[in-house]
Amino acid sequence: MIVCITPDEGIAQTFKRVAHEFKEKIVVERGLLEQAIPIARRWEDEADVLVSRGGTVLVMRSAGISTPIVELQVTAKDLALALEKARTLIKKEEFRIGVMTFSNMTQQLKDFLPFLSLDLRLYELSIDTDQDKAIRKAMHDGMDVLLGGVITSKFAAAYEIPSVLIESGETSIRYALKEASKIVSARRLKTRRAEELRIIMENIREGIIATDGEGHIFQMNGKARELLKHSSEGQTWGYGTKLPSFLVEMIQTPGSESNQEKEKRRLTEIGAKRVMVDAIPVKVEGSVASSVITLQDIGSIQKLEEDIRREIYFKGYVAKFDFGDIVAEDPLSQRTIDLAMRYARTNASIMIRGESGVGKEMFAQSIHNASDRRSGAFVAMNCAAIPETLFESELFGYVDGAFTGARKKGKPGLFEIAHGGTVFLDEISEMPLSLQSRLLRVLQEHEVMRLGDDKIIPVDVRIIAASNRDMPSLVSSGAFRNDLFWRLNVLNLFIPPLRERKGDVLPLINHMLEHSDFCGQVPRLGPGCAALLQNYPWPGNVRELKNFCDRIAAICETEEIEATFALALLDSGLLIHQDKKTQEKVLSDNSLASRGFEFERIINEEKTYENAAKRLGIHRTTLWRRMKKLGLPGKTPLK
Repeated sequence: MIVCITPDEGIAQTFKRVAHEFKEKIVVERGLLEQAIPIARRWEDEADVLVSRGGTVLVMRSAGISTPIVELQVTAKDLALALEKARTLIKKEEFRIGVMTFSNMTQQLKDFLPFLSLDLRLYELSIDTDQDKAIRKAMHDGMDVLLGGVITSKFAAAYEIPSVLIESGETSIRYALKEASKIVSARRLKTRRAEELRIIMENIREGIIATDGEGHIFQMNGKARELLKHSSEGQTWGYGTKLPSFLVEMIQTPGSESNQEKEKRRLTEIGAKRVMVDAIPVKVEGSVASSVITLQDIGSIQKLEEDIRREIYFKGYVAKFDFGDIVAEDPLSQRTIDLAMRYARTNASIMIRGESGVGKEMFAQSIHNASDRRSGAFVAMNCAAIPETLFESELFGYVDGAFTGARKKGKPGLFEIAHGGTVFLDEISEMPLSLQSRLLRVLQEHEVMRLGDDKIIPVDVRIIAASNRDMPSLVSSGAFRNDLFWRLNVLNLFIPPLRERKGDVLPLINHMLEHSDFCGQVPRLGPGCAALLQNYPWPGNVRELKNFCDRIAAICETEEIEATFALALLDSGLLIHQDKKTQEKVLSDNSLASRGFEFERIINEEKTYENAAKRLGIHRTTLWRRMKKLGLPGKTPLK
């Protein structure tokens, strides 16, 4: 906002005529000399700039008005018009002109005088000048007409001396408003920048304090106030207060011996918090003018480090499954899931046991996602898939130059990456004995050391191990450390094989066919087919079942899957591992055609009847009789 304080109504009207040319809000007030001071005070908080002229400007500045003031200049045109009026007013050829103006208005007139051939005298005024006395002095000097401001005109009228008001025209007013607009824009930009800086400071994680050369605070953010309120000196810190004594020791005051140092750093305690303090001197012309102090909560630094680790290294180290993804309708499976969910609420190590393909990693991921560590990394490592020579560097990481071929900047180990999360060690039984002791130390001390380094790195990880082997037997034989086994086996989870939870087979098949990438239309399972698949032993467990469903989805073109078709895609030789009653039930559920198809397939694969009979678990003469019964031609004599 621009507030214009004018000495008379004529200039006020000119301001109003010009005001519409500017986008800023312009307010016009009437006030002369001391009368302008209360007006300026009233607008001090709202106005960006004041516009006035002559002595009124000098009076407001001497009164200490803090709002910027733009002075309305007297232009050559304004003077020319005033002189023309004076010539008209005095009806004679030669006359004397007295110009009574304040010193800040005479410069234009002084520049203009050399071009005039007039008898003209200047009378410079100040805010302390007795104008009545100045008028009488002009009269004594024989001035025929006086030029000046409103006050000059009033006093001249009292003494009946002709006078002309030097008015401010549109040109001078337009110029003054342009200057005022520039100041408004600059002040708004300054206010905006100050607000942006304030917002930045208030949202920075660190506490920031700015002090003068003697340690008095002139700027600080909310984080610094929050940290300092826990100081033992127990006072409110803010503008003008002196720094706490433990911080005063760190800043460099003028003339201090440490003046040559660039900055100081110290780890200290403020109340119950551990804080990293940095004091940076600000030097002007080679000497310390002020200092900037930053305060960082160690807990925040550690959290930031954890976030950086996660951002840089955790890409891909996420658990994709949770318990809702596990298809489980068999009561045995549901009990297993209930137990795993209870385990997820703890931080204890877990040993998952079960045959290959039962879904041990899926359970491990689900436990991680149901735990308080779900926001951390889930790092899985198959201990059987990594060469022994790389085992140590993968688990614990290494520094630059640790060994030939080491990455230039080193590499963090899986335990570092998993800080705050979970490490899943699949097939833990295959871990070399030489590394089992190092893993035990990580579990005991919660710290690791990279290869080639001498620095200890604290880690907070949960270990979930898995194995498809008999771990107690491995411990007994010395193939696995007893102490490590008991460290890992705090909680024990056994995932039963698919043949022991037959209630899951059909739901799993329907789920896998429904979500298969190859299946356009999900086929139904015929009655005989459902019984066959439910009684099949599934030695590869869920992994084998998934492969079987993918095969069906890839080649099935009918709406219903018959037992014959399913049997052709299974390894029927595995049926011999079932008891006799189960064998009879499975075989009875299939047609003679399906049995004939299977016998012929096995004979073609084994090449001899003897091997085929062994695979089917029957005597070779029995095989021969059944072939004849099914109408299958003999190819070669029995061997």
